[in-house]
Amino acid sequence: MSARAAEGSTPKDEEEGATAATTTTTTSAMDAKIHVEDTSNTNGTTHVFNVEMARGAGEGDSAKDPPGEREDGEIYPDKTGKTMFDRYYLNSGKPIPPYVGLRGKSPAVTWVELFAQQQLPAWRPVITPAQVVLTLVCMGVAMLAVGIGCTVSTMGVVEAKAKYSHLPPPGSLTDFTDEQKSRYLQENGGYVVDLEIPIAEDMEPPVYVYYELTNFYQNNRRYVRSQSSQQLAGISVTPEVMAATCEPALYVTGSPNASFPSEGLVTPCGLQAWSFFNDTFEFSVLGAEQAGANESFTLPVDSSKISWPTDSSFLYGNVTAENFNVYPEYRGGATVTKPLNQEEHFMVWMRLAAKPSFWKLWGVVNERLEAGDVVGVRVLNQFNTYGFGGTKSVVLSTNSWLGNKNYFLGAVYIAMGGIFVVVGVVFQLAYWARPRRFGDHKHLSWNKSSLRLG
Repeated sequence: MSARAAEGSTPKDEEEGATAATTTTTTSAMDAKIHVEDTSNTNGTTHVFNVEMARGAGEGDSAKDPPGEREDGEIYPDKTGKTMFDRYYLNSGKPIPPYVGLRGKSPAVTWVELFAQQQLPAWRPVITPAQVVLTLVCMGVAMLAVGIGCTVSTMGVVEAKAKYSHLPPPGSLTDFTDEQKSRYLQENGGYVVDLEIPIAEDMEPPVYVYYELTNFYQNNRRYVRSQSSQQLAGISVTPEVMAATCEPALYVTGSPNASFPSEGLVTPCGLQAWSFFNDTFEFSVLGAEQAGANESFTLPVDSSKISWPTDSSFLYGNVTAENFNVYPEYRGGATVTKPLNQEEHFMVWMRLAAKPSFWKLWGVVNERLEAGDVVGVRVLNQFNTYGFGGTKSVVLSTNSWLGNKNYFLGAVYIAMGGIFVVVGVVFQLAYWARPRRFGDHKHLSWNKSSLRLG
């Protein structure tokens, strides 16, 4: 029942509504009247706030007290965060009514209804312009610091790389095309090439040795599926089950053939294993002081622990290879002679790359390489990348806490940090140019419209 209806009611109406108690509060804040009505019924007490906007400004005491100055009739939260609801109930001794559910019939008992009506306990800070500017500038400075740290760390990484896939077979009088090189590898199995990698800066151990391939899509969907995890782990599995993923590299000739052991069943099967990288490298170093004497020394490369420890412990079992790249006419890449969980290079190869250009670890050099040294590499070139236009390279690199040389992460942090700082400064300048009083009601849309109409 509203306050106005109560004023014009008859005694009979008042007797029927004896259980209803009505309290009316009128305020001139923002030219509005607030009616607070307490209605008692069988379901308990319901409190209704009715906001009635005045027809014109200047009625009552609104001319004496500008909007937003009085605290006894604020409709919206004041500077302390209190609302009309808070002032009516807090410290008044009146019971706060229960929240009515979505359908308006029963109190809410689930967090879903409370969440839907935004009644869950929450932290609702009032953000000031100074806090926004301070947050932007602090975040920007933090990102700049991280970006500069990443960049400085990356600048300390030393790399040396030499490409060798373009070199022709030894003794050739002319350059070979990619088609001629591909045919040469198919007919002769491979050829030896010699490289020299000059060291421009000191390289502190450990120095990591990688081989690089380009235009090789290990992320191809069919290539990714072409392997049997059960077979690699040493779990017994039937050829029918492996055929779903390993074909066409399940049998040596593509189908069972009694002329081969186990009817030609390949272990490990699949295109991933069949294309195992089979170039080999031998390293030597010619020191700066021996450059005139033309003397070189063997550079040992440790390949004993280059795979992930979890690979040899969980993914690969004590599985012996069979019919695996041992027949030249059906060979795809290298074969293996040890159990799969001991073949470090094989386990590294089976860790698929996400991009068509990638590095894979070959070994680790535990000796210091000084500026002016020349590292000699003798490569047995067997892996055929010429049919798909790929290239091959040897890379020597040190490491940092971020890995190899890569400026991308540092550049992103520096760029984003710079943007945050600039935006924070622009916000502060804009606030200085056109400041606003905190909680100023004159910027509300209905106040702006009333000013335009007036």
